[in-house]
Amino acid sequence: MASPGPERTVEQDGSGHPRIVVALLVVATLIAFLAVFSIWVNRQALNTDNWVDTSGKLLRNDEIRAQLSNYLAGELFANVDVQGELEKTFPPRLAPLAGPAAGGLQQLAPQVAERALATSQAESLWADANRTAHETLLKILNDEGSAVSTGNGEVTLDLASLVSESGGQLGVAGKLAAKIPPDAGQLTILKSDQLSMAQDASSLVRHLPIVLTLLALLLYGLAVYLAGPRRRQALRSVGFGFVIAGVLSLLLRRIGQGSVTDALAGTEAVKPAVEAAWDIGTSLLVTVAVSAISFGILVVIAAWIAGPSKAATRLREEAAPYLRERGTTYGAVALLFLALVLWAPVVAFQKPIGMILLAVLMALGTEALRRQAAAEFPAR
Repeated sequence: MASPGPERTVEQDGSGHPRIVVALLVVATLIAFLAVFSIWVNRQALNTDNWVDTSGKLLRNDEIRAQLSNYLAGELFANVDVQGELEKTFPPRLAPLAGPAAGGLQQLAPQVAERALATSQAESLWADANRTAHETLLKILNDEGSAVSTGNGEVTLDLASLVSESGGQLGVAGKLAAKIPPDAGQLTILKSDQLSMAQDASSLVRHLPIVLTLLALLLYGLAVYLAGPRRRQALRSVGFGFVIAGVLSLLLRRIGQGSVTDALAGTEAVKPAVEAAWDIGTSLLVTVAVSAISFGILVVIAAWIAGPSKAATRLREEAAPYLRERGTTYGAVALLFLALVLWAPVVAFQKPIGMILLAVLMALGTEALRRQAAAEFPAR
């Protein structure tokens, strides 16, 4: 087995720009941390399919569905004279019972609404309402012209169909649902005085993920280049940088949960629903953060394989005969890349630009490993 002496000699070399490298690594890690959040906001707030998918998960949560049921029941009785409708329905002798009956229905309405929300029809109505609201929101954020109506300068989530569905479930010959006005169940998403700020934020967030990701990779690459003979250690630090960015994102998510819950939950009874909404709403953030951590671990492993340890050196020695066969090597790497695309342990494998970037990185890493193995263990 060849001696790892040249590796040790190179790593003991004091050349390079260590201070600049450290500064670049720190700045790049901070930018990677910001990139994780920008990717999450972009995918969650500006992607209609993700918005609808998340809204569906919200509806399927028991705590959130219970609170939404209370809201729908409240909207029903706030917009319909239930007692009056019952008086019209009851025979004259039973008309005095309309008041107690209306009170009983009001107590029963949230339970009926919750059962109604658990049906596939309600899920479909909920998804349609969220898709319409988000598409309208995007048209306004993209400033697509006056054809988009916001209704008094507001973008709303129209839940009138769900209020009607809940009213219909209460019976009374279906008259309750027929009496519900079309403006019932309107949840405001964006007010007119928020439009300008929202449009500016949308314009920024739309391009920020690409800019921050490329900037982080550029700074990381520059750090590795300037590290000179310590490029392997710098590459390992890049991997740790991605891991740190992902872990910090998860920690901030955990810390933010308490602050958001306290700010939005008016009562203790509502807190479980707010916490559930936060968990579901930030699930994409977890996905992006875990992807950053996974990518960082892969980079650390790649740096270890190129390192001077006995295990890594032995691995390169065993692989050297196969690495010398360029076609076989790149064929195996292509199969590995295809498997990673299907598995998608990193979010980038789901995006065309990300796949191209990762393919280039894998190709460069493979070629570097081939050359290192060829220099250490030449053919005999």
